This record gives sequence, C-alpha cells and structure tokens, in this order.
Amino acid sequence: MKLNQKYLQGLEWLQTIVVSFFAALFAWYLIRFLTGLTTLYFSYDLNIGAKLLLSGVDFLSPPHSPVWTRDAIISVYLSGPIMNFILGISFFVVYTFIPRKTQSFSFFMLWVMVFSFTRMFATFVENAIQRTGVYRVSQLMHIGDVILVVSVIIALYFLYMTGLSIGKLIMLGINPRNVHEDHIKTNYFLFAFVIPWLMVFGFCFNETRFNLQMIYLLGFVILITFLWTKGPENRGFKLKTLPPFQRIDAVSTFLFFVGFLLLRQFLASGITLG
Repeated sequence: MKLNQKYLQGLEWLQTIVVSFFAALFAWYLIRFLTGLTTLYFSYDLNIGAKLLLSGVDFLSPPHSPVWTRDAIISVYLSGPIMNFILGISFFVVYTFIPRKTQSFSFFMLWVMVFSFTRMFATFVENAIQRTGVYRVSQLMHIGDVILVVSVIIALYFLYMTGLSIGKLIMLGINPRNVHEDHIKTNYFLFAFVIPWLMVFGFCFNETRFNLQMIYLLGFVILITFLWTKGPENRGFKLKTLPPFQRIDAVSTFLFFVGFLLLRQFLASGITLG
C-alpha cells in the first residue's frame, strides 16, 4: 500500500515537472519573441537596421550612426521593458478574473508573469552593470551613477515585490496538500518551479547571450519569494483550487511543445521588417 502511494506521488511529481517545464519553455520563447518583435518594430519605424535572432536582436546600424538620435535610443531600448510590463500586468489581471483553471493553463500564465516581470526589471539591473541598453538612455537623461545605483536597488526591490504578488496568486488556488502552515511546501516549490526553471535555463544556455542569461538568473529573486509568501489575508477573494491533472493538460502540454518549436524556428531563421 505504501509502495503504491509512493508510486502515485512520484508520478504526480513527474507530471508536475513535465507540464510546468513545457509551459515555462513556451512562455520563455513567447516572451523573447514578442519582446524582440516590439524592439524590431520601433527600430524599423526609426530607420534603424535590426534583425531578430535566437541570440537576441542584432542592430545592423552602427552605434555612432546618425540614425541613433536621442529619441531613437530612448524608444528602442525602452520598448522591450515596457512591452514586458504590459504583458505581465495583463496576465496578472486575467489570472485573477478566471476563477477555475487547469494545471497547465495556470502554469503557463504564472510563467508568463514570472518571465515578463523578470525581463522588465532585471533588464535595468543587467544594463546598468554591463553599461548597455537602458544605461545609454540614462546617460542621455544625465542620470548620475548614484541615482543609477539607487535605480538598480529599486528594480531588485520590485522583482522581490513581484514575486510576493505572484506568490499570493499561487496560494489562492494551490491544493491544500501542497501547503504547510500557510506557506507553499518546499517539495512542491522545487518540482513545480525551481526544477522546470533550471531545465529551461539549461536548454537555452548555448543559444542565448550572456546578458540574457544574466537577466534570466536574476528571475530567481521572484521565484525564491514563493517560499515565504503567505496566503492572502482577505479570504473573501479566492480562486478555485486547481484540479488534478486531466487529459486537457496532456493536450495543452503538447501544444506548448508545438508552440515552442514554431517560435524557435522563426527565431532561428531570423526576422526582419521591411
């Protein structure tokens, strides 16, 4: 009997890892695609040559080219973070307004939020350290190093607060079996979030540049907060508890995989506008 229970528990953890991994993989490529496409559009609109690849956006116009005007630098380098902010907020709102969700749909929406806000806030941190992208915008606005350091601290703080907010959503619909003393259980946290997150990073490691790897790793600030996030104090607002794995989750996982393959093919082929 105990062996049977252990087998079923192990099977459930395996399902959790697989569904969460493919949801995270599709979400990560979707965010990369939409963010890159947004940057590509603004570049095209401002006559800046650019190409979207697996490794990121390659700007074909040299940094000292006259097309890189003050407005162009601000528009191009801020377009991605703003797009990520819009995506993150949109999925956050939609998640709260859909009371009943499947496991796969829930994981997908949560990962989109995690990756969107990671790309939003961690980009500021990485650009400030590497002195690229948004750092060029700060130079144009004559923002000093002290204010820049403060901005990095604020961005890290927002990463932390974002994690708490997403953690609250998780606690609203989590199965009581995965909760201990009003906190998410460590084993569920590892199987549902940490292991899939590491698997996606390992899968994408060789095809992404160092700056994107750094941004991805900073996302752990969001994840780690799930461990000490308590359930919302206002119990009047509650989402339906996530149901067990169903056939629709298997179908959704397959669709995530297909979506990932298509997006990866688009990026590998290279995308340009005009």
